Amino acid sequence: MKLPTVTYEFEFLTDCFSGTAEGKEARHSELRVPPIRGHVRMWHNMAFGAESCHAVWGNTSGDGTGSRVAMRFLELPPVSKELSEVLPHKNKQGGKRPALPAGTRATLELTRLPHCTAAQWEIAQKATKLWLLLGTLGLRSARAAGSVWPVADWVPADAKALRDILASLGLKNLEVALIGEAADKTAAELRATASDTVANHRDVFGDSGKNSRLPSPTRFKVIRLGPSLCLLAHAPRGILAQAQTLLQQKPAPKRWLELGEWNFFL
Repeated sequence: MKLPTVTYEFEFLTDCFSGTAEGKEARHSELRVPPIRGHVRMWHNMAFGAESCHAVWGNTSGDGTGSRVAMRFLELPPVSKELSEVLPHKNKQGGKRPALPAGTRATLELTRLPHCTAAQWEIAQKATKLWLLLGTLGLRSARAAGSVWPVADWVPADAKALRDILASLGLKNLEVALIGEAADKTAAELRATASDTVANHRDVFGDSGKNSRLPSPTRFKVIRLGPSLCLLAHAPRGILAQAQTLLQQKPAPKRWLELGEWNFFL
């Protein structure tokens, strides 16, 4: 019996520091299922709760449960030894690392395994779409590196369509804003802007310190709406307005001011 499947083709709009199983010292970058599965789980948990997430994707705690949805690649890009700037706003002072270059494409396949209910199968697909629309992958992913974007007929072409599809996917307790919709910036320029944030505001931008590391609650990615590129920002409710003020009033705010006002649409 052939099991039901669904495929998702996607493209990296910015360079992706996806790394390998060797960790940060790897001399090449490659695309692997485990990190993507982890991101999809995160979005599933955020939108539908931990219990649903464990039921669909499995759980290693206690007696453990197996996943009811399998994930694999149908088309996988070759490993990359190309180097990309880790901190593009630093004028080549932040060092380089191997990365999958912007424009890299891949096709992800989900398979509905036995005992996966129709409701679980539907939610697994919604979680995957949430990652494709709002998520990123790899090092510096909170600052728009590894910006994935789906290649499909359901992809939103404008802000209204994006708002509608996010609402239909069960997104909640998250603010979303579009930045620079009419700024006519390249993906590389947008990534450099997203990387140019403000230190000493842990509650808004996190902390990269060795002894006090805190993931950034404000996350950026590059997206494509129709023919145009812009930044998408998301954070728990109540944070994005602070982020906008801090970035537009920071020392040397030129990059952010060139993108104009933020469109808080969700």
